[in-house]
Amino acid sequence: MSEKRIAIIGTYDTKAHEMLYVAERIASYGHKGILIDAGPLTEGGAKVEYSNREVARKAGWELERLVKEGNRETIMAAMADGVGAILLELFSSGSLDGAIGMGGNQGSSIAATAMRKLPIGFPKVLVSTVTSGNIRPYVGETDLMVMFSVSDLVGGPNPVSRSILGNATAAIVGMVERGEPIRISERTKTVALTALGNTEAAASRISRILKEKGYEVITFHASGAGGTALEDLIEQGVFGGVIDLTTHELVEEVVGAGAYVPVKPGRLTKAAAKGIPLVVSLGGLEYICFGPKETIPARLRKRKIYMHNPLNANVKASSAEMKKAAYEMAKRLNRGRGPVEVLIPLRGWSIYGAPGGPLYEPEGNEVLLKTLKKKLKPSIPIRELDYHINDPAFADACVDAILRMMEKRS
Repeated sequence: MSEKRIAIIGTYDTKAHEMLYVAERIASYGHKGILIDAGPLTEGGAKVEYSNREVARKAGWELERLVKEGNRETIMAAMADGVGAILLELFSSGSLDGAIGMGGNQGSSIAATAMRKLPIGFPKVLVSTVTSGNIRPYVGETDLMVMFSVSDLVGGPNPVSRSILGNATAAIVGMVERGEPIRISERTKTVALTALGNTEAAASRISRILKEKGYEVITFHASGAGGTALEDLIEQGVFGGVIDLTTHELVEEVVGAGAYVPVKPGRLTKAAAKGIPLVVSLGGLEYICFGPKETIPARLRKRKIYMHNPLNANVKASSAEMKKAAYEMAKRLNRGRGPVEVLIPLRGWSIYGAPGGPLYEPEGNEVLLKTLKKKLKPSIPIRELDYHINDPAFADACVDAILRMMEKRS
């Protein structure tokens, strides 16, 4: 096997021993480690391919001025930008096969921010002392693999960290040697789809029918990061059509609360802007997701609540919140320059929000529908169908709509 090149990212002033250990492990597999010093305080003479001075320059700074003039936030952001620029240069030139970062709070932030600039599907691993809790700020909407270091990364590898770093190295080597890159053979035959457990039956049927007709289907879990990843890939031109069956994240985005708030704002914007065929429905718009019951804000605890499981609470959205979501949906779709259809299942938008379900409140649904009809421009058709969102006939209607629009464009 040909030699692979793997970037090793860390603050060399505090993590030199760990970085060199990972480089040795990579070399033992017959590959080359490229050391990138992201530490602003490392003195000269570091045994690295990219010094901290080079990193700072890639972000538009001279290191001495950055350290002297910048506050800690500015310094960390600049070093992350510089490492990210180096990674993208190496990737664009075909000189990079993977990346592994390591660090404590600051080093993890720099390495994760930089590696998130690499494409989805490109091998990337982070070993961190701080990522055993909320790792969304580090991972975002990417496929960054994260390992908790268990012991601190101080004073060189110890019996615990040597194992963790060795396993992380084996993971990144396995990825670069045997990993599977994303391959889209024909964009015009690739459809994006959104789903949650509450809309899984419809999503599964849509996916199966489209695949039977020769289309590739990529489904995104509407859990905040999933929707943001969808929007990013739409912007990159991956899809020929989108069925946004489960627009749940929009209500959390406009309310600004919930476990599934998008990583970046902007749900329901990219497909309309790109002008690709888009079918939109209302899956999950009637509730807000939280973690365990104790994570529900006190101001919301008197609402209807249904525990999806012990770690996931669904809280009924208010009529005012649903009206706001409808207004925002209409505003975003109205900006579109391509074919759009809105399909509304009149018998329920989720399992829990359907008649007889624990979160059913028809008043909110009526407010949302009235607002959406009033605010959508006349050129966007709204089709009200007498089905539940998970009824086979509704899934079939979504398939028929997207195929009609895509075939017309081809």
